[in-house]
Amino acid sequence: MKVLVIGGSGFTGRKLIEILLKDKDYREVYALVRNKIDITDEKLIQVIVDFEVLSSENLPDCCDIAFCCLGTTIRKAQTKSNFRKVDFEYITNFAKLCEKHCIKEFHLISAIWASPQSIFFYQRVKGELECFINCLNFESVVIYRPSVIYGDRKEFRLFEAFAAWISRNLYFLFIGKLKRIVAVTGDQLAETIHRKSKSNLPGRWVIESEEISKA
Repeated sequence: MKVLVIGGSGFTGRKLIEILLKDKDYREVYALVRNKIDITDEKLIQVIVDFEVLSSENLPDCCDIAFCCLGTTIRKAQTKSNFRKVDFEYITNFAKLCEKHCIKEFHLISAIWASPQSIFFYQRVKGELECFINCLNFESVVIYRPSVIYGDRKEFRLFEAFAAWISRNLYFLFIGKLKRIVAVTGDQLAETIHRKSKSNLPGRWVIESEEISKA
């Protein structure tokens, strides 16, 4: 299969690309990136793009699956409008282009408690995004709603470090519905996305955080 990834220079996206490159079933991995990532592999084709003006010409023909790992934080974006531009406008534009290119399967990293009715801006934008993607003409849409994602990031994030410590040392306290809030690693999320992409899941699917943490 031939697959397409956006957000490959990010924390989880890079891990996903590394997994896809090791999988013999994926013969070509296209990555749309702002800046070239330092991975060298004959299966990896990197396409430098400006997401402000992403067009149909930037997408390769005949891809089977699209993976969207693009996203930012309100802290990085600095304003709500900038956050929405990245996490809604860039992604919906990309998804529409994927639909136009007849890509059958779309995988999206969203967030825990995403809902268009949420009182929280972050979750509300994610929920609106999910609704938009689900309405497009894909044979399969798989949405992942991780809790806090932690791992070997280049920058230190205090809240993620705290969530990671709690998840590793006090996991036994999280039972029933509380399991959903347990932090997951970037590796767990990438491995779950890879596994689901090989499961041939027609229709609309939501993978909650507690399932991701089992990877």
